[in-house]
Amino acid sequence: MRAAVIEDQTLMRDYFSALLRKHCGATEIIALGSMAELTRRIPELEQAQLILFDIDLGDGSTLDWAMERAARGGPTVMVAVSSIGAQFPFKQLQGAGISLAHKNDSEKELVDLIRKTMAGAMVISRHVMELVSAGARDPQSPLKFLGPREQQILGFLGQRLANEEIAALLGCTATNVADHRKRIMRKLDLHNIEQLIDCAIRHGLVFDSKAAAAKTRLTS
Repeated sequence: MRAAVIEDQTLMRDYFSALLRKHCGATEIIALGSMAELTRRIPELEQAQLILFDIDLGDGSTLDWAMERAARGGPTVMVAVSSIGAQFPFKQLQGAGISLAHKNDSEKELVDLIRKTMAGAMVISRHVMELVSAGARDPQSPLKFLGPREQQILGFLGQRLANEEIAALLGCTATNVADHRKRIMRKLDLHNIEQLIDCAIRHGLVFDSKAAAAKTRLTS
């Protein structure tokens, strides 16, 4: 497998490269250390099956490039890794289907996240979710109107899972999920899927989902 690591810190770049070789099946690593180098070598990334990239490099941000690359689709899996503690561009990356990890994640957590992402999930590490949700806690949260199962389903909807995928995870029918979804929308006065996704994100319900497991069950 060809993988790319885009990281301006040499030690971290070497660490990520070694991790991908040891645990994720990477046989070829394209290592880039700056936006200038990324811009110059973009054609080399076209055949990469996995791209692990830092959001902020020493000479610029990879965010616009990553969003454009994700929008083109294709088989490439993308994982953003950052040490940002505030102003994390969470919604943009999540909306583009890019998994999010934090440099404080343990090696096991990072490997698990990468493997799930390669299996088809859009995964967000718990450390990232803690940072995002820390600023979104609201004593007047509308989530107080939802039961535990409704909050669980809202979290899966925040991962952009279809009713059938959620049903496969929860061991129920797609009709049952649809009924929960309607009740959630009514209770929270939401009117479309994008509002449901936004609500799940703002209130910290989107976390390391089992989307890959759902897809496996549906296709097996």
